[in-house]
Amino acid sequence: MNTIDNYKEIVTERLLLRPVLLVDASQMYLWMSDEDTVKWLTGTLLTSVKAVEDQAIKSYFWHDITNTQKYGIALRETNELIGSIDFRQNVLKNNAEIGYVLTPVQRGQGFVHEAVVNLLNIGFNQLNLDDIWISHDIDNTSSRHVPERLGFVQSDQHDREHMIWHMSSERYNEGK
Repeated sequence: MNTIDNYKEIVTERLLLRPVLLVDASQMYLWMSDEDTVKWLTGTLLTSVKAVEDQAIKSYFWHDITNTQKYGIALRETNELIGSIDFRQNVLKNNAEIGYVLTPVQRGQGFVHEAVVNLLNIGFNQLNLDDIWISHDIDNTSSRHVPERLGFVQSDQHDREHMIWHMSSERYNEGK
């Protein structure tokens, strides 16, 4: 069976979606120490590069979960880490969830949009998924722009005040 586990690295026009390395800790610190970014993630500011290495990279990014890829979003030209994106495939339900974060300075440049477009392509065209969804905090308008612009359909909210957006394979194929 073809799963996201077969896609360890993805090259796009401007980006490289790749594993996160310890050398990325100082770049990751830029968003893990930013109060406005972290409030949408764990809520816990990381106060040193060492904390990023231990609590983010080693404890999260290096913790393997079957049918899940946790990519660093790096600029293809320089390999500089500017964010991260996860693709969590549910084989039993034939769907996946995408989650993302970007350094504050790189927001608004279409990098997350580009990464999500490429993951949608893999999800629907290579993995033959029925549905891909994105969830974000209701108040996080920056994260909302990605599913809106890509034609996801707002579906419902769950109890932690998150908005859920779905893209079906049919809708994806209609938009081509």
